[in-house]
Amino acid sequence: MALPTRARSARLVVVALVSVSLLTITVDYREGNNGPLASLGRVALTVISPLQEVMSKVTHPVGNFFSTLVRLPAIRAENERLKNHVAELESQVATGATDEQRLHELEGLLEVTQSLGPNVRTTAAQVIASGVSNFEWTITINKGSNQGIKLDLPVVASGKRLVGHVIRVAPDSSIVQLIVDPDSAVAGRLAISRTTGLLTGQGDRDMRMGLVDTSIEVQAGEQVVTAGYRIPGGAQSLYPPGILIGTVSHVVPDVAALEKFITVAPAVDFSSLDIVLVVLSGGPR
Repeated sequence: MALPTRARSARLVVVALVSVSLLTITVDYREGNNGPLASLGRVALTVISPLQEVMSKVTHPVGNFFSTLVRLPAIRAENERLKNHVAELESQVATGATDEQRLHELEGLLEVTQSLGPNVRTTAAQVIASGVSNFEWTITINKGSNQGIKLDLPVVASGKRLVGHVIRVAPDSSIVQLIVDPDSAVAGRLAISRTTGLLTGQGDRDMRMGLVDTSIEVQAGEQVVTAGYRIPGGAQSLYPPGILIGTVSHVVPDVAALEKFITVAPAVDFSSLDIVLVVLSGGPR
C-alpha cells in the first residue's frame, strides 16, 4: 500500500508546484519586471520549464503517431502509384530494347536477301514456338501454304546464318527442322581449304562433320558454309551456297582413321530465334 500513497504524494507535489508557478507568473506579469514577485516568477519558470520539456517529449511521439495513422491511406496510395510508375518505366525500357533488337534483325534479314541476289524470293516469318526434345529439334513459324511456304524450303537467320529447312506445312504455319536435329544432314564446305564434308546434327552438342580426308589441314575456328551442290539432271542441295553453318570447334587428330573427326559449333543460337527468313525460290543451289 506504500507505493500508491507515495505516487499520489508525488502527483500532489507536482500539481502544487505547477499551481504556485502559474500564480506567481500571473502576479509577476501584472506587476511588471520590477515587481516584488519577479524573482519568484523566474524561479517558478526555472522549475516548470523542465516539466514542460518532459511533457513535450512524451506527447510529441504520440501526436506524430496519430498524425501518421491518419495519413496512412494517402501514404499507401502514393507508394502504390510510385510502384506502378516504376513498373511502367521498366516495361517501356524492355519494349524499347525488344523493338531495337527486332529492327536490327530485320535489317540483317534485308542484307541476307540482297546478298542472295535479285532472282531470289524470300519472306520473313515470326518464330511462334520451339519444339526441342530428345527426338526432334524444330521451330514453328507463323507462315504456311497460304503465304507460299512449301516443303524443304531453306530457312536462314540474320547474318546469313543457316537455321534449317521446312518439314511440315499448314495453311498459316510451318515447322522447320533445325540443322542440329539428329536427322538433319547438310553438305558443308570448309572456308579455307574449300574441302567439302557432310554435317549431321547432334542435338545440344556441336554438329559432326564427316567425309573430310585426313590429309586436309583443319584448324579450330575455321568457318563452315553450305556447299550448295547441284548434280546435273539429278539431286541438288536444299540450301543456297555460302550460308554460314558454324565454326570448327574441335579437331581430333587420328592418323589411323579414314576421315577426320571434326565438330562444328552452329552459328545460330536457336534458343533466341525471333524472326527468320524463308527462301521461297530462285538463285543457284
